[in-house]
Amino acid sequence: MRGLIGIVAILLIAVPVFAQDEGGGGGLPSSLFGGADFGGGNRGQQANPMDAVKRFFAQSKITISGDQEKAIKPIVETAFKQVQDKVEQFNAQQQPPAGAPPDAGQRRGGGRGFGGRGGTNPQLAAELQKINDEVLPKIVATLKPDQQATFKKWQNDEIKKGGGFAALKIMMEEAGAPLSTEQEPQVRSLYVEDGQQRALLVRQGQGTPDPTKVAELEKATLSKVVKLLTAEQRKALLDSRTKQ
Repeated sequence: MRGLIGIVAILLIAVPVFAQDEGGGGGLPSSLFGGADFGGGNRGQQANPMDAVKRFFAQSKITISGDQEKAIKPIVETAFKQVQDKVEQFNAQQQPPAGAPPDAGQRRGGGRGFGGRGGTNPQLAAELQKINDEVLPKIVATLKPDQQATFKKWQNDEIKKGGGFAALKIMMEEAGAPLSTEQEPQVRSLYVEDGQQRALLVRQGQGTPDPTKVAELEKATLSKVVKLLTAEQRKALLDSRTKQ
């Protein structure tokens, strides 16, 4: 997923690359606890998580009222502690055994913290995504109907920017030709393969994939996806892409 978009994402960091398991994108479009320090027992030195929440909603042009802030605060504080505990638990697991070289923990676990030298840890990413998926609906439920509509549009726009399966799914829904329950796993698997190929291109390019090869991969993946669509869906997808 190219973006942990949601509350935890804010509580963590606006993560442009989370875990490339769905090719070009597929996660929630934000992170709720962005930029906070979760490790090392520095709980008393962290910024107020509600400030991150307000910044989060400001991205979608939503200003929460005082009453809404009071309703959201306990939800966010609970989620913040869950995120903090998960990251600290992960950090503790990366500590090298007694007598091991100082960097043994980093070699064993891919680096301390959320990303570390080795990049995002998939297990930690999955745990944080779960927290995000559980808490975001609770926070959105405190918004007024017009605020929820504004937020939903912004969130969908952010997902579409990331591309991948999640973006395609939203595009098809907005075009009035949603993927069927039979099509979804088939299309998702194509984007999983796409993500693996993208990761390979990144490694081959030492962090900077060849743009031509990326474009060729996108074209090849889309061609495979189109073959799984009905004639109506193909037209809807073409019309949607033409409007972009």
